[in-house]
Amino acid sequence: MPNLDSEGYEFFGLKDAEIRGMLIERIEFLMANLSWSKKTLADKAGLPTSSIYTKLDRESTGQLTLLDMCAIAKAMDISVIQLLPLTAAERVAGGKPPAKASMLKMWDVLLSRSAEELEVIYQIDKLLHAKKS
Repeated sequence: MPNLDSEGYEFFGLKDAEIRGMLIERIEFLMANLSWSKKTLADKAGLPTSSIYTKLDRESTGQLTLLDMCAIAKAMDISVIQLLPLTAAERVAGGKPPAKASMLKMWDVLLSRSAEELEVIYQIDKLLHAKKS
């Protein structure tokens, strides 16, 4: 199995305000990808517009709850985990938009493979990416 640079706990040593700012930045990135305003996000997530404006305001102290994040992820058709701020490794990779949650079944099937099968898939992926360069 290939060694992945996970960098340990990504947010170790960061203040709550820094993590909050990174979370807001991530949500704003995803909103921009969908061409959504805060009002659109609130409507699609079924959350009060004033709440979204307050909780996504960098100068405010409002905090997104787990239920807020679940509603936002569902509205965007992504996993809640994909709302979390990007890791350093993901930032280097370009911060591409996440896969849709509706594609997660494909990932489940891939992850159920044996270590040997995953190694073959990994080597094929490396070859495909090498040809793009």
